[in-house]
Amino acid sequence: MIPEATPNVGIIGIGSYLPPRCITNKDIERCVNTTAEWIVSRTGIQERRYVSPDTCTSDLAAWAAADAIDDAKLRPSDIGLTVLGTSTPDWILPATSCHVQTKLGLPAAPAFDVSAVCSGFIYSLAVAHSMFDLCCPNSHALVIGADTFSKLLDFEDRTSSVFFGDGAGAVVLGKVPVGYGILASELMASGALHDNIKVPAGGLHLPASKDTLSGRQHYFRMDGKAVWKYVTTTIPKLVPAVLAKAKFEAADIDLFIFHQANRVMVDYCATQLGIDTARLHYTVEKYGNTAAASIPVTLHDAIQQGRVRRGSHLVLVTVGGGMTAAATIMRWY
Repeated sequence: MIPEATPNVGIIGIGSYLPPRCITNKDIERCVNTTAEWIVSRTGIQERRYVSPDTCTSDLAAWAAADAIDDAKLRPSDIGLTVLGTSTPDWILPATSCHVQTKLGLPAAPAFDVSAVCSGFIYSLAVAHSMFDLCCPNSHALVIGADTFSKLLDFEDRTSSVFFGDGAGAVVLGKVPVGYGILASELMASGALHDNIKVPAGGLHLPASKDTLSGRQHYFRMDGKAVWKYVTTTIPKLVPAVLAKAKFEAADIDLFIFHQANRVMVDYCATQLGIDTARLHYTVEKYGNTAAASIPVTLHDAIQQGRVRRGSHLVLVTVGGGMTAAATIMRWY
């Protein structure tokens, strides 16, 4: 477990970027063996956004990050650390965060990627928080969640292709008054379940070959039933754990931001926790599952809709491939 860092570090700027290309369930229906009604009934998703062929993860990340830096009323030169959560990097190596650094004209400060699939943003947030004093004594940290899963989807596979959209969200961390900011984080991984979510080929375990290409092994694969079981048993334990760490009760929380994987699954977890869904914020119906971007995109949407104000207590919670899970609690400044 990453140790908790200085308590007076919080989000002082936020931004997001969603590609303009909107893909409706009717569009999906034309290329996947499914129906628009089935998608809505099982997932709550109405539409999602896809990038153009010439757009990659670093583009989305840079656009969202520029928005966050502007929101914080800072300049690129004020950033002393960049952490990017993504599982759809521009390349296997080098780190996509270094490409983002170049695109934004950031200083030659530390920049690296965190691969925790849909948990990537909260993992990155916790890492940046823990490194803040080391890297940013007189500057700020940039934390990004960005993914372009549309480029990994197999449209012959209904079990995974209907869920995902592309997007990016970013936050700037800075010093805030004592009592505000990130109060506690809880991270976990269950590596024995790593086969539940994967792209089988393309890495060094199974390099690209004629066989992997013909076997369609470079596409995203997910065991839906196993993922449902993990999510619905892990989140009801994870949320109380992070609340206890900060000495809070669920009733003290103004808004919960759950990973937007599936509306039905999110509502089920909220019911298990005894949380009224009116205290949740949703973007899944219009953006689908944007993987590591899901949490910051949904948080930004909630702020834009006036649901977050100074002093609001928030819980962010997510689950991703690995399997991984993460939650953080903060008091908004």
